Amino acid sequence: MSVQTPAAPPTAPPADLASRATRALGRFDVPVVMVVVGLAVAFFPTNLQFLATTMLIYGLLAMSANMIVGWLGTMTFGHAAFFGAGIYFVALMKDFHLNPLLLVVLAGVVGALFAAFFCVVTLRLSGIAFVMMTMVFGQVLYLLLFTIKKLHGDDGIPGVLPGKLLGFNLLMPKYFWWYAVLVVGVCLFVMRLIHRSTFGHSVLASRDDPIRAAALGVPTLSIRTRVVILAGFFAGVAGALFVQQQGIASSDTLYWLNSGNIVLMCLVGGRGHFFGPVVGAVVFVWLNTQLFQGINYANLFIGGIFLVIVLALPGGLSGLPGKAVDLFRRLRSLRGGRP
Repeated sequence: MSVQTPAAPPTAPPADLASRATRALGRFDVPVVMVVVGLAVAFFPTNLQFLATTMLIYGLLAMSANMIVGWLGTMTFGHAAFFGAGIYFVALMKDFHLNPLLLVVLAGVVGALFAAFFCVVTLRLSGIAFVMMTMVFGQVLYLLLFTIKKLHGDDGIPGVLPGKLLGFNLLMPKYFWWYAVLVVGVCLFVMRLIHRSTFGHSVLASRDDPIRAAALGVPTLSIRTRVVILAGFFAGVAGALFVQQQGIASSDTLYWLNSGNIVLMCLVGGRGHFFGPVVGAVVFVWLNTQLFQGINYANLFIGGIFLVIVLALPGGLSGLPGKAVDLFRRLRSLRGGRP
């Protein structure tokens, strides 16, 4: 009588294992990136840590705007209103000495409430009418700064201190850097989860073909409302971090040109890539604060550079690696096809 040994379980093909590993790594790409960036910047000098923190905050702001520009496929020129709402909320609460993290969350809620009110006003608008209303909404809030005396108009609200968190004084750039990494990292991780969820797929479906999506039962209007509210929340969080770092609430943050700059960050970095707006924000802040600082007509030079990038790279700077890989493959195929 022969004894049969049990058959070995079938092994997954290498391609399947590679795809599984890629998906597993993709689930944790945000924490990995934030830890690597956080550790790298921790060894920078103080002035560079301050600059990197500013880039990180603007990266979160651009990511929040990309929820409308990239996910919904709709332009917005009033996103600075949600950013400014978070800024002025924290500035007005400076005398209450609340926990910095609590202020960040509350500022996000304030930004979401402003976004919800905006959605009520623009409930049935779409296309160019929706885009123009975003600009009107932002400018109305900007003009309120000059009619409400407590907001101090062009003078702003100075003296905003970040306070302490777990005994660490956030006035020190090295501690504020890790504080910003924590807050922004959590926000980006939540955005990633939303983007890969069923709701995220519904958002993309309503963007790519709204008529077909509606025919399949996707509530396009409800989806747009929820995305705008979420974008307002994250913009409010970015505003809270910004005023805690800068120490002053300025009226310039609500001006419509700032909203245009936020959209430029999305386009330059690549609105079709998840981290694209962060790349655009880093480039934008670096050009403004380092390369063209103190130069006459700096905005003209920066605008020219951005125009070239947008025209030459419709997919933004984040699409450069993919284009380089495609070019390398074409060169290899041409060499391989030679006799």
